[in-house]
This record gives sequence, structure tokens and C-alpha cells, in this order.
Amino acid sequence: MANIRQVKARIKATTNLQKIVKALEIVSTVKLQKLKGVIGSYKEFLQSFLEVVNIVRKEVNLFDYDKDSRDPHGKRLLVVVTGDKGLCGAVNSRIFKRMEKNYGHMKDKADVFVIGKKGLEYFVLNGRNVVGSATISDNVLLGEVDPISAFIAKAIEDKKYSKIKVYFNFYKNVISQVLTRFKLYPLDENSFNNFLNEIGVSLDHLESIEHKFLMIEPDVKTFKFDFLQHLIRIIIFSAVLHNKTTEYASRMMAMKNAKDNCKELMEQLTLLYNKTRQWRITQEITEIVGAKVSLE
Repeated sequence: MANIRQVKARIKATTNLQKIVKALEIVSTVKLQKLKGVIGSYKEFLQSFLEVVNIVRKEVNLFDYDKDSRDPHGKRLLVVVTGDKGLCGAVNSRIFKRMEKNYGHMKDKADVFVIGKKGLEYFVLNGRNVVGSATISDNVLLGEVDPISAFIAKAIEDKKYSKIKVYFNFYKNVISQVLTRFKLYPLDENSFNNFLNEIGVSLDHLESIEHKFLMIEPDVKTFKFDFLQHLIRIIIFSAVLHNKTTEYASRMMAMKNAKDNCKELMEQLTLLYNKTRQWRITQEITEIVGAKVSLE
């Protein structure tokens, strides 16, 4: 039979653990609700921005910037968005698995820019060439991504990389989050349309928008470069925002499951405690009765 002191100690430890995970669940829920509100507002802005893009790309080819001068066989830059903390399920691990699957054999040909502490620890430990890193606060402010987008824009201007891709977790709802990839450079129409399909944005209803005249200043080449810079900033912010929301949604679900497991374990330990205590009482009564019989 189990030791009653050990069972009581396990009950106390499980109770304390239940309180901790409940607190973490509440914190994650509050932060998730705030970020969901930001995502809703940002989706409206993104829709408006894409409406403008859809109008402009009918008049200007936005997907041929730097097409002739870049080296298609050069190095790649991978912008990887991860979490800052653990206890959030497979949010980080599924990105790491994709990196190993796609780029595990080409460490020398792919540089990594990491957003998030967990990603930085992982890529440094695995001997990746990390060219930059950033940490984003839980509030996810637009100004926080400016250094990241400036680094990418400078790399494009210097023709340092042949391809630049960003990987992140796209938040659909509390249950569903999807690992998403967007090719920032070279920007092509197929990748752009596929990305819109993945995030659930449709531009079909924009055909009715009327525009009579489009004026581009100062020239088409400068306009394309400026447009690419704006797009990079918007996509990076979207990636960070969705990944942070996914992190808190996954942590909330993980803490809820942990709380439920603690409750189930508490029931089992309480039953074991009662059985152990009853066994001890029965044993003591048996010893007393036996001693009395021996004396008689």
C-alpha cells in the first residue's frame, strides 16, 4: 500500500501546479483576446491595401522588379518568426522541422534572420548562419518591425540574396493555426496569389471599382522599389502579429489541457489517499483486536 505522507505530498504538489497552470491560462486568454482585436483591425487595413495593389497591378507589372540583375543561384535569406517562450505546443517545433526538411542540407547557402528567442536559441545551437535577430513585445507594435524591414530592404538593394522568404504561423482560430510561407523576393504573382488564398483574402469583388487615371511618381522603377519596401513592412508585421497570436492561443489550450490533467490526477490521488487511510485504520483496528484476543 502507498505511503500516506507521500500521497499527501503529491496532492499538495498537484494542487499548486493546478493553480499555476490556471493563472497561465488566464494570462494567455487575456493576451489572446487583445491580439485578436488587433488582427481584426489589421485585416481591414490589409484588405484596403490589397485593393490599391489590385488596381495598380492592372496598369503596372509589380512582379518584375530586379528581374534581370539579380543572381538566381546566390544565397537565400530565411526570415523565421518564432515564439519567445515555451509551453505553447508545436508552434515552434513545426517551423524548426520545416527548416530542417527544406534547408537542412544547405546551411552554407541560407542565412537566417530570427524573430523570437526560441528560434535564436535553436538556430545558434544548430550552427546556422544567423545574420540578425529581433524580439517583439506582446503588444506587437508596427514600429518594432521597422528595423527588420529596413534590413531586408537594404539586402535587396545591395543584391545580397537571390531569394528571401518569411516563415510564420498564421492564426485562423483557436483550434487551427497554419504554417505559412511568403516569398518576399523576388516577388512573383503566383506566390502572391497563393498567399492571399492561404490567409483567406479574396479580391474578386474589386472588379467593380472604377479608376480613370493612374499617375506614378517619380518613375516606375522607384515606385516598384518603394512598393516592395511597403509590402515587406506589412507582411513582416502580419507575420509577427499572427505568430504571436498563435503562440498565446496554443499556450492557452496547453494550459487548459494541463489544468484538466491536474484535475483528473487530483481525483485519482484523492481516491488513493482515502483507500490508504482506510487501509491504515483497518490495520490498526485489526492489531488492537488481535492484541485483545491474545491477552484473553
